[in-house]
Amino acid sequence: MTVDETPEQPTLEEIEAAGTRRKRDEERLKKSSTHLKEVVLAALRNGEHRPTEVAKASGWTPAHVRKMAREAGIEPDERYKERAERLRRTAQPDA
Repeated sequence: MTVDETPEQPTLEEIEAAGTRRKRDEERLKKSSTHLKEVVLAALRNGEHRPTEVAKASGWTPAHVRKMAREAGIEPDERYKERAERLRRTAQPDA
């Protein structure tokens, strides 16, 4: 039986093995996500690549990359600040 097959009557050992695999995969995913975040933020700080290129290469959405950048204290490039402010103003409802 392979990992992807589901037995009709799973044994406790099979359930335990599946739980162990899930836990191991969860830990590996967390480590790889942390590493990817560090690499993405380093690339944004370096400025050699455009933020859209970094987001696309990472597999994360541009919005998620922007959020991580702002949380890490990385401000938008001067070229984009005016556009970002304009978009913020249009997104706010009239008071």
